[in-house]
Amino acid sequence: MNTMPISLFIDSNAWDLFFERSIDLHLELPDDKFSLNITQEVAYEISHMPPDKRRYVEDALNKKLVSIDKFFGFYDDSLPPEKQRVAGFDSGRFVSEKEYAVLHGERGSVGSSIRPTGLYKNEADVSLVARSTVSVVLTCDNGVLNRANNKYGGTAIDLKKWNSGESLAIFIQDELSRN
Repeated sequence: MNTMPISLFIDSNAWDLFFERSIDLHLELPDDKFSLNITQEVAYEISHMPPDKRRYVEDALNKKLVSIDKFFGFYDDSLPPEKQRVAGFDSGRFVSEKEYAVLHGERGSVGSSIRPTGLYKNEADVSLVARSTVSVVLTCDNGVLNRANNKYGGTAIDLKKWNSGESLAIFIQDELSRN
């Protein structure tokens, strides 16, 4: 029986763990079982990662192991062209009602000043929490976990619970079976 791959969104802090453990995403999370994604906001954080970790993440993107998920939207004049959060026609996908509810509900938690990454405070977290309502988020961030799992009924998996000797795929499937 053919089943759809489980859609996973990888938080920036999850990359820390993958890099530290030298995880080969292609072997550990095969594309017939998992669809790996990052948000546009997490993509903006890559250039601020330490060089070795940045190469690790960029390698996964270049090998098309991980995709950048962008919502459809229109150009925001308040942001430079290279820091637009959304994509236009034929590039972005529509926001679901559940994702929109999070984005709308969390507007007040997003800061007002731009950080070195070009993002507002909490902006990447809110974007991940929104995705958790339609996909699974892999994170080590308690704030993302609590808002996703408790406030919005999303699904975020705490990678701090993952034992280094355990298969990542089996850990994820076990965590999902508990929900």
